[in-house]
Amino acid sequence: MSLIIEMTKDFAIDISNWIYEDPYSMYSFENNSETILELMSGDYYAFIDDKNQLSGYFCFDKSAQIPTHDYTYSEEALDIGLGMNPLLCGKGLGYSFLNKGIDFARKKFQSKKYRLTVASFNRRAISLYKKVGFIILKTVNHSKSGDEFYIMVREERD
Repeated sequence: MSLIIEMTKDFAIDISNWIYEDPYSMYSFENNSETILELMSGDYYAFIDDKNQLSGYFCFDKSAQIPTHDYTYSEEALDIGLGMNPLLCGKGLGYSFLNKGIDFARKKFQSKKYRLTVASFNRRAISLYKKVGFIILKTVNHSKSGDEFYIMVREERD
């Protein structure tokens, strides 16, 4: 049975060493003390799979947002960020992974609306998010890199 648990330092170090291949390399963290502190901030949670292996992470609230000049994040939705171990990406595991993260968020934060931010080139992730019920709300640009992102939202189904 998979679990979502509080981030540990060992898991944070493992995640900081994950390297995503192009074009997804922008999702790789830098392996440094600043990254470890970010991952240990309390907003990040480790996803442990059925084989008791670290296979991903989720983050919530401000840690899941990007800096932008053309969108103001409000508290009307819970922001979700996520990452899978790069060795597991593209293997059809995302649907179950994301749904388990949303179930965790529903129980922990009692949220009825979720928001995520995704690079507009990331068609693989966008397709997954649409399957899970997210819709594109707005196109924005990262205030530092200028890269284009989509803000996507999902209302809880009754």
